[in-house]
Amino acid sequence: MFRTALSHRVNEFLGVVLFALALVWLIALVTYNSADAVWFFNTGGELPPRNFVGQVGAFLAEVCYQIFGFASFLVPVLLVVLGWHYFWCRAIEAAYTKMVGLALMFGCTSAFLSLTFETLDISDKTFRAGGYLGRSLAGLFSAYLNRTGSLIIFLTLLFLSVILSTQFSFGRLFAHVGRVAGKLSNRASEMVRQWWEKRRRERQRQEVIRKHVEKRDAKVEG
Repeated sequence: MFRTALSHRVNEFLGVVLFALALVWLIALVTYNSADAVWFFNTGGELPPRNFVGQVGAFLAEVCYQIFGFASFLVPVLLVVLGWHYFWCRAIEAAYTKMVGLALMFGCTSAFLSLTFETLDISDKTFRAGGYLGRSLAGLFSAYLNRTGSLIIFLTLLFLSVILSTQFSFGRLFAHVGRVAGKLSNRASEMVRQWWEKRRRERQRQEVIRKHVEKRDAKVEG
């Protein structure tokens, strides 16, 4: 029992660490500044880094944008999901399948961004939208399928990666959307029916009043 309690504490500690790492990673990406001096990259001068996570954050953001482009924002999301499972001591089912799905998601997202936007500017610096990874995959597929065919393939693989990495079911989603749409449609029909019925009763009331007024006027004239 002691070992079980200890393992739970360790898992909670790891979960908190992963949450903190996700926040640090996200802040590093958001506060990237091209003027920051970065290890192994000649992107800045000797001034103190403006990145909120310091030189480590500047280096982390530079490497992520260079390799993955804007797909780098998937990393904090992944860390939050892992932290959630560790914090609540929940086992990750089909871990290997989800790892394959995540790798596929990173690759397809990077390639899709490269094909869609090619380049994007961040803090006065131009990056490949999908990084080197996206550019390589996009170039490889475009050589055989052209841009349109590659976009279709990558979108299909992206949906597949979502299913593999999250066990998300598009069938259940569409069924749920259909049920919600049906309820909204029935509610709208009921509201229209009530409005029409109210208008019909108002017309009848106005007609009765008009007849009473005509009878009264006829008696007065007589």
